[in-house]
Amino acid sequence: MNPNAYCIISETTEDRFDEADSLEEAIRIARTLARESQAGDPVSIEHRGKVIRQLVLMPDGRISEEEIR
Repeated sequence: MNPNAYCIISETTEDRFDEADSLEEAIRIARTLARESQAGDPVSIEHRGKVIRQLVLMPDGRISEEEIR
């Protein structure tokens, strides 16, 4: 596990899906996972032990992204 990697996590199941070296790649992976999940199930991007972004599939099919500071 790379300590500088961005981890993609399902908040519903707490499964770690993947790691990415860049935030852009992590967002791409998280968007794909959010599209494949149930509406309302958040997918988070964690960096250095902190959740920094959260994406969720909305009932209308849009992906909502929230930056967490």
